[in-house]
Amino acid sequence: MNVREYMRKSLEHFGLTEGEAAVYCAILQSGSGVCVEQIKQEAKLSTSGAYKIANALAEKGFVVPVKKSGSTSFTAVTLDKAAQKLAAKGRKFMRMSEKFHELQTLATVTEDTDVYEGNDLTDYYLSIPHQINDFIWCVGSFEAVMNFFGSEVERDFIRSRVRKGMSADAVIFDDSLFSKELVGRDVGEKRETRLIPHSTYPRGFSYLFGNTCLDFYKDAENQVKVLKTESPDLARSRLIQYQTLWNSTAK
Repeated sequence: MNVREYMRKSLEHFGLTEGEAAVYCAILQSGSGVCVEQIKQEAKLSTSGAYKIANALAEKGFVVPVKKSGSTSFTAVTLDKAAQKLAAKGRKFMRMSEKFHELQTLATVTEDTDVYEGNDLTDYYLSIPHQINDFIWCVGSFEAVMNFFGSEVERDFIRSRVRKGMSADAVIFDDSLFSKELVGRDVGEKRETRLIPHSTYPRGFSYLFGNTCLDFYKDAENQVKVLKTESPDLARSRLIQYQTLWNSTAK
């Protein structure tokens, strides 16, 4: 689902109504000092409905109202700040705090981003090689790949890529046994791998091919998520980053 829809549904899960989640996201994405007319347009509400929901969010501490010259505007309290308040309440609220941190990160990504999760994630992962038309970059923790999907699924992924004749460059931020074995298979699997050993590795990984950027991570509930963004600008930016990283690890 689209990242904005994912955010709204997540906020509903933690106690906001459907209207409150929509209005909060509209204010969060519109910046500070958002007027009711703008909220009304973004959330597709009547003027009275926009006022009512915005004031309800203010009572719950999600937005801050500012009255000036007879009118009221609203600024969203960032989810990072909400997370800090929740964390201060103790372990009971820690999971919600972690979830709010994740949502704050998602609030900064492009609206063209989709979120994939759930039982069909393995099927989606195995469909990726069939979307590649030339070359794929793999950056992050290979041990995370193993933890997320397992060795058999990853072997199927690689076999599909190799059958299509698609090559890969991989920058791996761990020196686990899995990763060292991967390097040993580079020639047969049409790949060149560079290892950057770390005692603690990033709990995620990213793929880049064409204009497609895929980011894999685990959320606060230990569920694997994939963010997919189709963006020429983002892809170019990532390509420059990955090439720079690759050159800095030249053998």
